[in-house]
Amino acid sequence: MCVRAINLNDMTDDLRFRILAELIGNDRTPKRADFSAIAKRLGIGRQHVVYHVRRLVEQGYLRATSAGYEPTDRIIFIRGESPA
Repeated sequence: MCVRAINLNDMTDDLRFRILAELIGNDRTPKRADFSAIAKRLGIGRQHVVYHVRRLVEQGYLRATSAGYEPTDRIIFIRGESPA
C-alpha cells in the first residue's frame, strides 16, 4: 500500500489538497460535504469541488460513508514546519 504524507502547513499549492483540508478539517471525523460552501470559501465552482472530491475517493485518500467523507489510512497528515 502506498501512503502519502501531507504537511498541513504546505497544502495551499495543490487545489485538490486545499479541498481535502476544507472537507475533513482538523478532527478527521466524517463530515457531510457541503460542496457549495467549500467552493465559495475557495473561490471556485461547485462542480470543480465535486470533481476533486470524486478523484480523492478514486485515489483512495477519502472514503464515502453514510456520515459523509472521511480520510483513509492512505494519507498521513503532518503538522510542523515545511523543509527549507
